[in-house]
Amino acid sequence: MSELATVLIPAWNEAAVIGRTLATLQQGLARGRLRLIVIANACTDDTAAVARAAAPEALVLETPIAGKSQALNLGVSYALPSRPVVCLDADLDVTASQVLALIAPLLDDRALAACGTMEVDSAGASPAVRSWVRAWMLNPYFTHGKFGGLFALSPKGVQRVFPLPLVTGDDEWIRRAFAADEVAFVAACRFVARAPRNLSSLIQTRCRSLRGARVISAMGRPAPLREGVGAMLMAAVSQPQRWGDLVVFVAVMAWVRLRLATERAAPRWERDATTRPSLSGKV
Repeated sequence: MSELATVLIPAWNEAAVIGRTLATLQQGLARGRLRLIVIANACTDDTAAVARAAAPEALVLETPIAGKSQALNLGVSYALPSRPVVCLDADLDVTASQVLALIAPLLDDRALAACGTMEVDSAGASPAVRSWVRAWMLNPYFTHGKFGGLFALSPKGVQRVFPLPLVTGDDEWIRRAFAADEVAFVAACRFVARAPRNLSSLIQTRCRSLRGARVISAMGRPAPLREGVGAMLMAAVSQPQRWGDLVVFVAVMAWVRLRLATERAAPRWERDATTRPSLSGKV
């Protein structure tokens, strides 16, 4: 069978989760249908070794240069020419059949990019985090798919966005490079993300996300219309049971904005450590 697409998985110190991600991705995978490339960047743990053990047929690249954008730029140079490229975060769960469904609109040039449906696993999260997630999912943005964490680009789409600039919000940079009618929403492609387990970790990750989005806006790529808190308020009008969740969401985001307004220097990288338990099983 010929390879249909390349899956790029940038990974920085993801030894605790990369095995799970690769095992899920290979479920039902017919040999030779997808080229898997893991880019272990500036890792100080066993990410590369775990990836090779979990997916012996994958190409595992190692680079001392940190940064997701740089990792993707390296990985795309090994991608199949004239075939779609799928970008997958190292901590998400998606099967091969769902990835193949995701790339289907790109194989016949119906779209330049494609995204799927994100499901958030908040089972291990605190009540406040679960409330925030329920409100977040009211954003009309999600009705058109979640372009972030997992998405696919056609060969023309790859040419449009690569090489990526060295920005923190790489997913957002790519999302804003395409008009709405250039992106296919593939509802059948469902992937799982895990919510932070506590409020502190949630705030850290939202700080990184909002900071990155602001930088991209300043670079001349504004966010699409009909998104954000205003759109969520409109969506919540007919759902009184979600008003309490919305209050939590607004409070958390107000705290995030206050924190960004008072920070002196951005940390190197803020990410959720609560969903990345150590290999010994400790959180």
